[in-house]
Amino acid sequence: MSRNERKVSGWDIAAFAAPAAPLLALSLPTIIFIPPYFASHLGIPLVTVSAIFFCVRLADIVIDPSIGSFQDRTEHPWGRRRFWLTVSCAPLMALIWFIFIGLWPGVSVAIAAAAVFLLYLVYASMMLAHLGWAGELIPTYHGRTRVLGAVQIASAIGQVLMLGIAGYVAQTHEGPGRDAAAVAAMGWTMILLLPIATLLTVAIVPEAKGPAQQHLTLRDTIKTLFESRAAQRVLLPDFLLGVAQGVSGALFLFYFQFVLGFERESQTLLAIYFASALLGVPVWWLAAQRFGKHRALQGAFIYTAATTALLMVLPPHEFMIAAPFMVAAGMANGGGVLLTRSLMADVVDEDELTTGTRRSGLFFGLLLTTSKVGVASGPLALGVLGLVGFHPAAGAENSAQALDALTIMFIGVPIVLCLLGTLTLRNYPLDAKRQAELHAAIEARHAENRENTAGPSTR
Repeated sequence: MSRNERKVSGWDIAAFAAPAAPLLALSLPTIIFIPPYFASHLGIPLVTVSAIFFCVRLADIVIDPSIGSFQDRTEHPWGRRRFWLTVSCAPLMALIWFIFIGLWPGVSVAIAAAAVFLLYLVYASMMLAHLGWAGELIPTYHGRTRVLGAVQIASAIGQVLMLGIAGYVAQTHEGPGRDAAAVAAMGWTMILLLPIATLLTVAIVPEAKGPAQQHLTLRDTIKTLFESRAAQRVLLPDFLLGVAQGVSGALFLFYFQFVLGFERESQTLLAIYFASALLGVPVWWLAAQRFGKHRALQGAFIYTAATTALLMVLPPHEFMIAAPFMVAAGMANGGGVLLTRSLMADVVDEDELTTGTRRSGLFFGLLLTTSKVGVASGPLALGVLGLVGFHPAAGAENSAQALDALTIMFIGVPIVLCLLGTLTLRNYPLDAKRQAELHAAIEARHAENRENTAGPSTR
């Protein structure tokens, strides 16, 4: 049976998407909550916090593609993706506990940095197993968008749950320790959800068997990247999207607290923003069906730039105006991630036709790397704020210069990057017609290989 004949039910897709809820939920606090938590609760200087997260994400440039390539070469009776998804779960739970709950005020920078490094390492292992599997579950142009749309909905549910918990704790907890209490509550929630979601996936969803792929050195990986024009066309807008999300995510709470005056409501507004992604994912999925993935991604970039610009006229202290605005602004959240991942799965097809090997882990490792390096701009933005004299502690007085720098980075940077992202997708080559041609050629090669393998035994 060819891969496109394999039936995948809606229940299979729902069960498969389940781990995205805690996995993508984890990405949110590590961008938005953990860096300020390290600075305000653990007592690590803001510039040092920036350096920790930036250096760890620089290391991911080598680590993520290497993990993806290693997973591509794995052979296991469970299936290579199911195996790595399972074995990564328990270590990730332990590291979440240590960073979100176990670290103490005054902890050394070395211990904090090592914990963050290990967290990202194990997170990459689990995330790449899930993403590699997502690209292979229904290997067609729109089938991948369907699977990754379910993954994005699950991730939005997880992110909204995290933000809802954080907002509830922040508004009900009295005293200076409310941010630490919110971080701990998010940590316990992810620790509970990870094993349940992972078990649901590996117990229900079958993984199509495939041969292990060849070993790639770092030099081979770099060569692959430079030779794949299509991969570069996906990685560049993904990087720009990552920078925009990294800057806005790292500065969101500070902007809404210190510029707009939402000291207690900022986390609730953030939860509303991410909740509206549940409304937005079907919109971008339908746009991809109607106009093509790359055009839908251009639309998501333009929409994000427009709504970000409207922040300049959002009145301070007006929650009843800010809340519906966040619903509208959040519609684009998740669209970019959904579409870049679905585009990269098509790039894997082109590479397979060229090389004869399917290297999903490698290419999704490259995609995860550009996303992380882009998001590393968040800690850099925090470092810039620290250099201009911004004080992150709740209730602190900040100079006009510091608040102006915060506003320029939070609003101006994402607008420019989104417009650049739109331009990079002009004349994108891998549309639905081209992907169908690639898929047909790959299936023809597989059929020929099966006939050659079976031939001698039937004579």
